[in-house]
Amino acid sequence: MSESKKYSVRNIQIVILEIMKDIDKFCRANNIPYTLSSGTLLGAVRHGGFIPWDDDADIFMLREDFDRFIKTYKSDKYHLLFNCRSKDEYFSDGYAKVSDPTTSIQGESHTQSNHGIFVDIFPLDGVPEGEKECRERMHKIMSIHNRLYHRQRRDIVSILKSYHHSFDWWWNRLDKEVHNPLYLKSSKVAHAVGTTNYRTVIDRSRFDSLVDTPFEGYNFLGFKDPHSYLAMVYGPDYMTPKHWSHGIKVSENE
Repeated sequence: MSESKKYSVRNIQIVILEIMKDIDKFCRANNIPYTLSSGTLLGAVRHGGFIPWDDDADIFMLREDFDRFIKTYKSDKYHLLFNCRSKDEYFSDGYAKVSDPTTSIQGESHTQSNHGIFVDIFPLDGVPEGEKECRERMHKIMSIHNRLYHRQRRDIVSILKSYHHSFDWWWNRLDKEVHNPLYLKSSKVAHAVGTTNYRTVIDRSRFDSLVDTPFEGYNFLGFKDPHSYLAMVYGPDYMTPKHWSHGIKVSENE
């Protein structure tokens, strides 16, 4: 690993943008619906691209489309990470990353994650329409995911939380829950894997009317009405900038 090339936030964004283009090209060619989400969609609406200090990108897919994507995605440049536990690339957290293998993110010593600059792809899972029932299902998925997350860490709190079952036990339990046939065709879907936010519950039908969304001079797919989604997630003042980033540190692989 070489420290000769320093990656600024803008350097990171440029790599992320190329990964996003690759994902978009594949999804359009294979009729896989997706949408920009979270801060990435907020950046598209508020800045026409990246939030200036943001150093990641997020995409949503319905669970069935996410499953098809992780089974079929191919790229000459980038690697799909989903339950990947090799020496060189390690990411196994219930959602997916598309990663640039020519870079390395300098992780914390208590995590096992090992990958390059990435785009996160989150599945949306079916939930009941009732508010109480919806929250209960989200809590169940999020709780299992939390144990899976901690099972991969080395700090004492994580060990106490999750080590009474193996990693594969937690993985299989999460996989079984998110594929519960009772909810595969629910009219409501939620971001439950990879978040602690209970607010992101949307109509499945939003994916029936995705539109081209300008982002850094390129068109990606996004919700036809992004404003109601952004207000739900970030509150009514979502157009007011709030400075925040993951603060990742990147080096270039030799």
